[in-house]
Amino acid sequence: MTDTQRYNLSQLAEELMVFLDERTESVRRMLEQLNQLRAAVIRRDEQALRQMQDILPLAAAQRDQADDRQQQICHAFSGILQCRPDQVNLTRVGQYLGSEQKAALLGKQRLLRELMNRLSLEHGATEQLLRECERLNRTILEGIIGKRNQTLTYTPYGQTRREVHQPIISMRM
Repeated sequence: MTDTQRYNLSQLAEELMVFLDERTESVRRMLEQLNQLRAAVIRRDEQALRQMQDILPLAAAQRDQADDRQQQICHAFSGILQCRPDQVNLTRVGQYLGSEQKAALLGKQRLLRELMNRLSLEHGATEQLLRECERLNRTILEGIIGKRNQTLTYTPYGQTRREVHQPIISMRM
């Protein structure tokens, strides 16, 4: 590797370290948002849920930007390491770094992996909570209007009667 390539690798490694720190903070924010979402659902805090709903497009745009930046970094490393961009990973980059930078990179990689594992667990817990809420809401609606394709109608005398396979509003007199 030439001196110019080593210099470019060192500069790019510094950019990678900053990017990994930003990704770590992004994952931490996602974990916090999942915790806030679960708390708002449990408390039935509609205002907090609406605020989160407003934040979602911004967060998605930030993730897209981070993904684009990650691809740019991978392309830059692929030029220096002379491999395809899809072959660039932190382990491979670490092989070309000095011991200090390699140790720092491995630490960031380990922290990011731990956070991603935690994010996966938290995401699963949030999904389970929302599915349970959906099931309970469906059960409550079925109790009010009957099961699917079953309708509650009234006789001319005011008595209720459930009819299956009828629309929810009946014109029957």
